[in-house]
Amino acid sequence: MDKIDVRTAPVIANDQVAPDMFLLRVQGAFPAKPGQFYMLRAWGINPPLSRPMSVFDRTDKLLSFLYAMQGQGTQLLARLLPGDKLVLFGPLGNGWNQQGDQIALVGGGSGIAPLFYTAKVFGKVDVYLGFHAKPFLLRTFEQVAKQLYVSSESGENGQKGLISNVFQPHGYDTCYACGPYAMLEALRHPCQNAGVPLFVSLEERMACGIGACLGCMVRTTQGLRRVCQDGPVFRAKDVIWDD
Repeated sequence: MDKIDVRTAPVIANDQVAPDMFLLRVQGAFPAKPGQFYMLRAWGINPPLSRPMSVFDRTDKLLSFLYAMQGQGTQLLARLLPGDKLVLFGPLGNGWNQQGDQIALVGGGSGIAPLFYTAKVFGKVDVYLGFHAKPFLLRTFEQVAKQLYVSSESGENGQKGLISNVFQPHGYDTCYACGPYAMLEALRHPCQNAGVPLFVSLEERMACGIGACLGCMVRTTQGLRRVCQDGPVFRAKDVIWDD
């Protein structure tokens, strides 16, 4: 298991890739497994909480994060310029373990963030990406996808509709998904009916990132579990969904 550590690294780039979406790259050799995340901060006392970010990509020289600019913390992250310092705490979470040869990765909205590095590590896999408006980073994902399937609610640069309606689980050994709860719930029954194991990466607000504060609890068949420590990856059949 990789050592969890706090490090400071210089920003290499912080590019806006879509409205309110940024790709942040920092310099350094940071450990990470597919699906793991880091807690990031680039400010002093306020806001008090760091921001959890899935690893978008890593090499032996850099680490990158894809994030949506939403609240105060991510607005501050979006202001970072090359040379600015970023504090990183991690790697955190249990991540994804590769199971089978025929694999599908499904992401919706900012949930596409952990899929690039996962596809890169797993090898050529099929990638399904869902967007609200115009898709972005498609050429980047084409580099690691055996087949790339794209949908958007606007119909731009892809099939019109939800990615959960585009994805068909038949023929896959395993499906890994990250995105809004509604998307994950929509994937659950088709995968179950096809006999395809579904592993979901859950998105919850986090405070400490190490399970001490119990602020990111989720209901499972084994009781309450911490998304940051016991997850963020869970078997979909173990999660108690609202339906």
